[in-house]
Amino acid sequence: MLLWSTFVNRDARARRAVCLGLAALACSGWGLLAPSDAQAQAPRFMVMASTTSTEQSGLFAHLLPAFKQASGIDVRVVALGTGQALDTARRGDADVVFVHDQVAEERFVAEGFGLKRQAVMYNDFILVGPKADPAGVKGRDIAQALGKLA
Repeated sequence: MLLWSTFVNRDARARRAVCLGLAALACSGWGLLAPSDAQAQAPRFMVMASTTSTEQSGLFAHLLPAFKQASGIDVRVVALGTGQALDTARRGDADVVFVHDQVAEERFVAEGFGLKRQAVMYNDFILVGPKADPAGVKGRDIAQALGKLA
């Protein structure tokens, strides 16, 4: 602010030029940056392509009302398989994807279709059985444990 003040106060002609420039800017296209009445009143929404399993889990029914309350943005969920959800976003028909295939997600971002991959949740397979572990599967990889049980 000090440099601006020094520049403007140094010369009356400079002060007038700056003021006229700002006035011209304000009168010309500056109004293009402000939303029109129709835009301001238009409903704000975004489309999220998600896996069917996540949509059917009830997670979005719990989270999205709070998101809308905080942001004023409605989220429209399109439930698909992971590949279809990513393809929908590749076509530009979704703003956000919520899927569960890390390799495909990373490729999606690397190809320039996404900005950032954010891990939200993950799954664990838990095999529950008697404490004595008669099958001898305690501490094993789930695939090995299920293979031994089969």
